[in-house]
Amino acid sequence: MRNAIIQRPAYMEMLKSYTGTDIIRVITGVRRCGKSSLLRMYRDWLEEQSGKNSVLYINFEGPEFILDKSLEVMVRAINSKLTEHTRFMLLDEVQLINGWENAVNAYYSMGQYELIITGSNAKMLSSELATLLTGRYTEIEMLPLSFYEYISFMDPGKGNCEKLFEDYLLYGGFPITALLDDPAQKINILQAILDSILFNDVRPKIGSDANNETLKRAVAFLNDTVGYPVSLNSLSHRIKSAGYKMYYELLARYMYALKNSFLFCNAEFHAVKGGARFGQSEKYYPVDTGLVTITKGNMSENYGSLLENAVFLELKRRGYSLSAGKNTSDGSEIDFVAVRGSEKMYLQVTATLMDENTRKREFHAFEAVKDNFPKYVLSMDRHDFSKDGILNMYIPDFLLDAN
Repeated sequence: MRNAIIQRPAYMEMLKSYTGTDIIRVITGVRRCGKSSLLRMYRDWLEEQSGKNSVLYINFEGPEFILDKSLEVMVRAINSKLTEHTRFMLLDEVQLINGWENAVNAYYSMGQYELIITGSNAKMLSSELATLLTGRYTEIEMLPLSFYEYISFMDPGKGNCEKLFEDYLLYGGFPITALLDDPAQKINILQAILDSILFNDVRPKIGSDANNETLKRAVAFLNDTVGYPVSLNSLSHRIKSAGYKMYYELLARYMYALKNSFLFCNAEFHAVKGGARFGQSEKYYPVDTGLVTITKGNMSENYGSLLENAVFLELKRRGYSLSAGKNTSDGSEIDFVAVRGSEKMYLQVTATLMDENTRKREFHAFEAVKDNFPKYVLSMDRHDFSKDGILNMYIPDFLLDAN
């Protein structure tokens, strides 16, 4: 196992940019994506800038909170570490404490501290904190390593890009997998991460109706449909066909819990013309491609889906809102319509364009798009198939080029 710290420069710059303001920074993201490591790196930077006495750091996954996760214990732990020099309050995995919102609001209201908190639960920001502190916090949603972060750690000289990209697709970007060299260990860790998310983050949101095997089956089915439209009805039918009991309302709770725990992201279908919501289907993408590997196994059978998944996550990292485009006239689809402020672009993702029929299909998808926003067909081809203003780009280059 490698012994090194993986830098997360984009997230660090976001945190640094808010230093000196009274805005609460809420770092959210799936379990084991690197939130705690980022918070510790930020703590070290703050201590260098303002002195060690200026920073209070508490991890609520620590042993002192195992038996008692009450608000009283939280406040007692914070007060025991406060000094007259404390300026920054860093609270890691704070959502584990019952009523944490009230403590955060109370310390914020004192006007003496900058608060930075982390959590593995999307519901954090639909809880009381959102009501108490409307307009006074910002969310920094963290994802596993980007390909840029991964390759910068594994091979700073970028001389082995193709091999590293294949490894990145297969094992994903959870930082712990990048630190391991043994493929078997990587798979074991990925399975442990998935089990931990399902048991600690997903099951509690479903309630007593949650069934471990059915939940794992739902995850496997979603991983099997990456890049394809999925509805609750179709997913329910597949689960029932496999011999598992499932009713619509329960499945809706399963899906809510899987998304709320940051395990899956979704893209709704919208009509290419007009942008209205199109049908009830959505596309679902796991938060890390390594999670597909442990349920699907052979990468060659899922290569195109993994490529699409990697592109989706990179666009999400860059702050784009993502939907899938549907042409109402002929039913053709655009993989991603990406919007960020006034920016917009359309993207198709495919393994290769060497086959003429594939080229026709991928480029045809843009015919219903009449605006002048950029259009990309991303593939693993080294040959440039760009035509008619539609750019063909090598996928690793796209992932490494923020422009």
